[in-house]
Amino acid sequence: MDSNIFLQLSALLAITVSVAFFVRLAKQPLLVAYIVAGIIGGPLLLNILPADEPMYHAFASFGVVLLLFIIGLDLNFSYLKKIGKEALLVGSLQFLLNFGLLLPLAHSFGLSWTGSLFLALAACFSSTIIVLKILNDKQDEESVYGRYTIGLMLVQDIISILILLYLSFTAPNSVIAGDSLWFVIKALAVIAGIIMMAKYVLPSLLNKISSSGEFLFIFTVAWCFGVASLLLWSGFSLEVGAVIAGLSLGASRFQAEIASRIKPLRDFFIVIFFILLGSGADFSHLDQVLIPALLLSAFILIVKPIILYILFRSRRFTRRNSFLSALTAGQLSEFGFIILFAVSALGYLDGRELAIFTVAAIITIFFSSYAMTFSYKIYNFFLPLFLLFGRDTFVQEE
Repeated sequence: MDSNIFLQLSALLAITVSVAFFVRLAKQPLLVAYIVAGIIGGPLLLNILPADEPMYHAFASFGVVLLLFIIGLDLNFSYLKKIGKEALLVGSLQFLLNFGLLLPLAHSFGLSWTGSLFLALAACFSSTIIVLKILNDKQDEESVYGRYTIGLMLVQDIISILILLYLSFTAPNSVIAGDSLWFVIKALAVIAGIIMMAKYVLPSLLNKISSSGEFLFIFTVAWCFGVASLLLWSGFSLEVGAVIAGLSLGASRFQAEIASRIKPLRDFFIVIFFILLGSGADFSHLDQVLIPALLLSAFILIVKPIILYILFRSRRFTRRNSFLSALTAGQLSEFGFIILFAVSALGYLDGRELAIFTVAAIITIFFSSYAMTFSYKIYNFFLPLFLLFGRDTFVQEE
């Protein structure tokens, strides 16, 4: 197609809108439409999206930075503390058990141990965006299972941040590999400066600029990219810098207003990110991708929810709350894409991992969205089976 990036972007967005129309008719999250639009516009079909166009990769990076900035902004540690140790314990055990089972499964696909490791890590996460959206639509956020599901999402967010932090330390071009003393000095100085700014300067500064929504928006974008760039300079990754930028504003009383103004900008760039991922997935050897993707999907749709159900029951949750919460675990996550995107940039993958993950993500998001939407009807369907084991002895007040 014409090399004019405006025409390319217009065509890609037109494809995305067309696919999104049918996706919405099927009552599916728009994330599916973005990935499918990337596959259609990529080298596999229409070849609208050139693989070597740096502008699209810059757009994708903006999307990741803004997404992680809002994750940091919304990372509510007081909420995690309020629901106690249960969410932390169940979330951590769930992650470890899933990883322990997924690693040999991924290696059985013929991947290297490195590729299997990162594919297994990526597949351990559930989609925060999709789960929270459906809980909100059903008005289940304040139910017992809804509160603990949100707690599990927070635990997964923290784990993903730790993984990104580890990747920034172990990257071949990381400054820590060169001069660790200089890295420590820079990192401590930058982080201390951000903490001091967030504690003593930002509150009064935000009070002065908050009267203008436009000024607040410009300042927030500048703060996000500025802090992310500082952390990148000090040896961390852009992703870690974006999370820290969000955390530094998370305690502000303007947090909700900041998030509401940044989300439309994030949404535009994250669309480009998922389109790029869809186009970059290598489907040239579909026979080597489809079976592994179906096996991975079966694990995510069946085994992950069973693991979560057993863990909640072991913590004396009712069958109903355990079952409803378990149904939220049956899809792959945007965080999985971000981890694979970061790892791929470091040259650790051979190409098939992203294609397998992309196909499995579309399948699991499709089926799990219906499962979460109709979770009460599904529970009532299985209720006679549960009653074969006797009445539930655990009780929880809503």
